[in-house]
Amino acid sequence: MPAHWFFVSYSPVPPPGGTGVGRPAADKNVKEFYADLTRAVVNLGGPLTPPGVGYLDADRDDPAAVRALNRCRAFVPLITPRYFADPYCGRQWTAFARRAHRGTLVPALWTPVATTARPVRVDLDLPVPARPGAPLHVDDEALDGYARGGLYGLRQHSDHPEYYDQCVGRIAQGIVQAALGTPEPAPDEVEFTDLEDVPDAFAATSWHPLGIAVLAPDIHHLPAGRSDIKYGPEPRDWQPYSDGYGTALAERTAELARNVGFAPQIRTYDEAEPVFLGHRQTRSPWVLILDPWVLHDPEAVRRLREFDARDLPWVTVLTPIADDPQTRQARPDLDALLKSALPRRLSRGRAIQRGAILGLDNSEAFSSRFMELANSAAHHYLNRDRLRSSTTKSSAPADRRHVDSQGDQEAPS
Repeated sequence: MPAHWFFVSYSPVPPPGGTGVGRPAADKNVKEFYADLTRAVVNLGGPLTPPGVGYLDADRDDPAAVRALNRCRAFVPLITPRYFADPYCGRQWTAFARRAHRGTLVPALWTPVATTARPVRVDLDLPVPARPGAPLHVDDEALDGYARGGLYGLRQHSDHPEYYDQCVGRIAQGIVQAALGTPEPAPDEVEFTDLEDVPDAFAATSWHPLGIAVLAPDIHHLPAGRSDIKYGPEPRDWQPYSDGYGTALAERTAELARNVGFAPQIRTYDEAEPVFLGHRQTRSPWVLILDPWVLHDPEAVRRLREFDARDLPWVTVLTPIADDPQTRQARPDLDALLKSALPRRLSRGRAIQRGAILGLDNSEAFSSRFMELANSAAHHYLNRDRLRSSTTKSSAPADRRHVDSQGDQEAPS
């Protein structure tokens, strides 16, 4: 059988409540994209297109997957934040890159991934065919939509379905050009039979560190009258959402961080405060997870005001709102406490940051905002780090002290 022209590598999202046994199936949207891409490749390839032109890696237990990866002309990773946290996808990436016979990497952006969350160098723009090929037309609005929301965003939210079709067509064009420019591998050509023996290209050694600080009461230090149902022996045991996961929010936040390429470390606010106040140099961006109930303590309000007074764009704040009846009843008072403790961030931050501070009512909203704001904090941290590095190399010691004191100037977080 002729080699597949393209192999789609994909990391599925586990169902709620755990991954269960084996690997989850590719979802409906991914399967529909694969069908759309296959049709576009066949239309462009015409009579040269072989039967079985593509392969969707929707079942890793299928022995045909390894053979397809061995022999395909183009490797099409369907890029998501989760993709770079999936060791199996990392091994596929390595296996394809190390093949003796040539092949072409044609990435397809499914959902946006921040630069800081990419452990390997990969161009996520739409492919442009090499000369003398002329690129298929793609509207500027389609290019913008692809960059901002990926193919999934174009499928779900665009009022112009042709934008999605244009982007799929350009990816198909990259595949066809790669296929026609790559020799047919030998029928028995197999370079690897077990991906478990192949290194993960996305190994965690290249991940970016992320601090996760928790400011919440423990079960022994609750405000007067506060129910203890959401708390445990330590602040990191706080579990504001009753959504069946059974794990503390800090641990679930760390899992989210790993899914987008961060190496998280969980700390209490007491442990993180010297970094926030400039007494110790930061070595990572941070996310502060805040329980507004802790602000019934005037000392906690004072400390948070001191934090708020500093320009820290590399620290983002998220306030989960517990879903118990007592919290719902106390919401107006909790909102007032938040506004009192974080006036600067609530007056000068971006709308998305202000919304995250004023409250995230469920785990889905929290997860979504965490993904966006953790990446934003990482960008600010990397920009700050580059500025400090370039300035300290070119400045005298007296100037260096001045730069250090100004390194956290506001860039809206």
